[in-house]
Amino acid sequence: MPRTVRLAAAQMGTTNKWSSREETLTRMITLLRDAATQGAKLVLFPEIAFTTFFPRYLILDEAELEDWFEHGDILTAPRTRALFDTAHDLAVDIIVGFAEATDTGEHFNSCVYYHAATGSILSRYRKIHLPGDVEPLPDPKAVNQLEKRYFKPGNLGFQAFRVPGLLSPSLSQHQEGQKDADPILGMMICNDRRWAESWREYGLQGVEIVACGYNTNGYAPQFWGQSADMTPEEAEELSLFHHKLVMQCHSYTNACFSVSAARCGLDDGEYPLIAGSSIVDPEGRIIAEAKTKGDEVIIADCDLGLCRAGKTRTFDFSRHRRVEHYGRITGQTGVVEPPCTSSSDVIVPKTGVLPERKGKIRVLLINPNSTPSMTDTCVSMVKPTLPPDVEVVPFTAPTPAPSAIEGSLDAVLSAAAAVRAILPIADQYDALLVACFSDHPLVYALREELSAPVIGIMEAGLMAARTVGGRFGVVVTSQRSKVIHADAVRKFGMDGVCAGVEACGMGVLELDQGSADGGKDVVGAMCGAAKRLVDGAGADVIVLGCAGMMKLKGAVEEAVGGDGDVQVVDGVVAGVQHLVGLVRMGVKTAKKGAYASSKVGRLARGQEYL
Repeated sequence: MPRTVRLAAAQMGTTNKWSSREETLTRMITLLRDAATQGAKLVLFPEIAFTTFFPRYLILDEAELEDWFEHGDILTAPRTRALFDTAHDLAVDIIVGFAEATDTGEHFNSCVYYHAATGSILSRYRKIHLPGDVEPLPDPKAVNQLEKRYFKPGNLGFQAFRVPGLLSPSLSQHQEGQKDADPILGMMICNDRRWAESWREYGLQGVEIVACGYNTNGYAPQFWGQSADMTPEEAEELSLFHHKLVMQCHSYTNACFSVSAARCGLDDGEYPLIAGSSIVDPEGRIIAEAKTKGDEVIIADCDLGLCRAGKTRTFDFSRHRRVEHYGRITGQTGVVEPPCTSSSDVIVPKTGVLPERKGKIRVLLINPNSTPSMTDTCVSMVKPTLPPDVEVVPFTAPTPAPSAIEGSLDAVLSAAAAVRAILPIADQYDALLVACFSDHPLVYALREELSAPVIGIMEAGLMAARTVGGRFGVVVTSQRSKVIHADAVRKFGMDGVCAGVEACGMGVLELDQGSADGGKDVVGAMCGAAKRLVDGAGADVIVLGCAGMMKLKGAVEEAVGGDGDVQVVDGVVAGVQHLVGLVRMGVKTAKKGAYASSKVGRLARGQEYL
């Protein structure tokens, strides 16, 4: 059934350095009213829409520079409020680009999605791929691009979002009692559109509409590397070709619609900017395009159902992507060429010789419960142990994951919540650590679905303890955990070297909160359990049986002697180091037997719940 959105791009012509804010705002409101009259539900405005493109100038006066930026709440600031008030009155959503000055003094090239129905900003994006230079080019006649001087790279990432109420009711059909899913949008700004990574970030979130405002030079041979022999007309034609190329190509390769809005014309009588505002369908075809270089609205009805063909066949990422071969994309920035060879050099690959690794090893540290403070504790304690080429990235399971995992049902619920959020981002990491001290089902689920090594902190802690001692004991939380963890030790095949499992009588959240309060009761309970294992059961290694116990490692070491004769093992640190070693060895999760994915079978049954 059709899920249709009527999209509009509000192209803006020449805006000079001397153009008043009032004049520019009036033009924008006129375009907005025109689009609303034609039934548009969303109107996209260009990059830095409220002023001329000031980054072409070297501005040394700080007060003058700050005046180009929007300060405070853009919805209520006197210089911008009228646009958002009009959008609210017309019940039309807008995306608008502007130069943002934050309350903390940072500066970004930004845009916001304004949701008219709620009168609020639904999403904010800050330009990530800043082109140009910090210093002006030496040629005084050159067209400069000083975004790196005036803006910081965006810090919000490429976060797709859903937009309630955006579908056009008169153009969409669905069965009675059935609600259409809200459209998924992503925003980018100008130069971002040239980078395939920007689009694929959104594509991996199922994006259906990508919106991009831009200011693009029509003639700037020094900046773009165009031939100095080109005429301005030839340069503009090439620049416009490149714009259309990336919008059409990446709409196709991510099976989505795209809408782009230009700031164009001849600024200040000497700086040409291309037009070319367009709306592109998921097949890469332009379905609406500006005909002028001035203020103009273009409109198209976009049936989002047309995205499905590409997303389920040619660009079905879950079936066709091969992330094990994409490491360079996230691990390397600049070009690293293959070594030069002479005609007599013949390079024969040697079996078992590992290639030199480029970039950092990235380990995703997964807290499968929904308590962020526990994640923070794990990361803060593990960071001092990391070599320079290893990065640990924190992940806290989203709700409805339980806030603590203290039983089998908690474990299953947390695994279900976590795995859905992890799989779309898993290709960014070389290894994954599940930071719950248990035989957690998430470990096995991730091993089935991913090729990167995965381990839980219980298994890692027990392996480390078995390596450095003859008999280990495990300090756990509750009496119930004592039984569950004893069974897990047996499953891991280590009951023969386990001196015992002792409970400290604390809940998972009590451990986390108690240590933050100074933790006298918690410390006493922990140390008492450890001493019973050492003095009474003969353990020479103590394994901390909960990620929340990490902060107490020093106190436990002191309680059991403090001289190193009895070792205390934390499974989080042990797990990270274990995984790093596996990555350096170049090994992956085997897929011939137990960890073969069941994905093909799920898809054959029509169960696409992941």
